[in-house]
This record gives sequence, C-alpha cells and structure tokens, in this order.
Amino acid sequence: MQGLEKLGEGQLSGPEDVYVDAAAGGTLYMATRDGWLQRMQPNGTWERWRFVGGAGLLGIAPSADDSMLVCDAYKGLLRVEEGRVTILASTVEGSPIRFADTVIEASDGTVYFSDGSTRFGFDRWILDYMEASSTGRLLKYDPGTGKVSVVLDNLAFANGVALSRDETFLVVCESWRSILINHIGYILASCTIPIQQLTEIALVEGSARLVMPTKS
Repeated sequence: MQGLEKLGEGQLSGPEDVYVDAAAGGTLYMATRDGWLQRMQPNGTWERWRFVGGAGLLGIAPSADDSMLVCDAYKGLLRVEEGRVTILASTVEGSPIRFADTVIEASDGTVYFSDGSTRFGFDRWILDYMEASSTGRLLKYDPGTGKVSVVLDNLAFANGVALSRDETFLVVCESWRSILINHIGYILASCTIPIQQLTEIALVEGSARLVMPTKS
C-alpha cells in the first residue's frame, strides 16, 4: 500500500482495537495482548498507559467519566481507571459472556457490546468458524442498574459495534455471514457485504465504513 506508515512496529503485542482522541490532538489508544492499554502521543511516542492484565484484551471505547471500557474475551466487560480495573459484566441472564469483543458507549451512558460466541472462547474461535454457528449476541449494559440484557442473539460471530452519530441506530457486524445488522428499535435490516470476512466497523457521517484485516 502506497504511503502506508507502520505505527508501533516491534513495540506492540497483538494490538486489536484503536481509539483516537481527536480532542487531545489525535492521541491514539489501543489494547494489546500483554495486558496493557497503550497510548501514542501526537508526537509519535508510545507509552504503557494503564495495566489491565490478561491476554484477551480486544475492543476499547472511552467512557464519559474518563475511564476506558474494555472487552476482555475471557473476563467480560471491564471499566479501567487509574489504578483500578472493575468487571462490569461477566454474565447475562444466567449465561456466561464467553467472548466479549467490541464495545461502544451511548451519550446516556448505556453500553453496547458484542459477545462473539456462547460456545467457543477466544482461544478456540476457529472452531466457531468451522462450525458456522450463530450463537453470538449484542448485549446492553445499564450503568444505573448494573443490569446486562440481550439486544440481539443468534448472530454469526458478533464482532464490530458502532452507533450512528445521532444515535438513532446501532450497527453490529456478523463475521461469519459477512453482513451488517442495522438495529433500529425493534426493526432489523441487513445488507450483504461482498468480502470474505468482516471484522470491525466504524460509522462516518452516518454511513458504515468497513475496517478489514490485511492479507498475509
């Protein structure tokens, strides 16, 4: 790819998700497999910002209280503050959250996050792909009550999650079906994307943009 710049090459262990803080001049945050939330300053310098622990850190999203929301594939939904890590959700309606993946917070504090599979965990994801199961879920965490509920289920590996700018709809991607699900209240719509595998999504000016892995 022409003009591609590799950031943090040789310094990051299995980076997954990225958050860019535009208000801080483009400071970049990401979670890595060595248990750290890493931060890159606008001048290009990297620092180990906050230690979470574990080897299953995936999606991240900022919270209005200046903490960072983190999906730990093994532990569930976490809130990470300076010197403290809190597990917000590890089960939903009596079943374990087996594969917490991607997270986003709405302006009212409601947190939406994906649970890739209820059958296979992070270190066995390939089995979910081979089985082509549809046990993934889109979950909702209510910060006022601490309650977790299922928004959508029977998803073929629920992965990326994004809110529209005006928060009138939510989009979740199903990796194994290669489609985006548009959730508007109780109305569902889907569009097929002609690619082999969807991973993450971002919403720009109200439209869905796909972020796909590069081929080796």
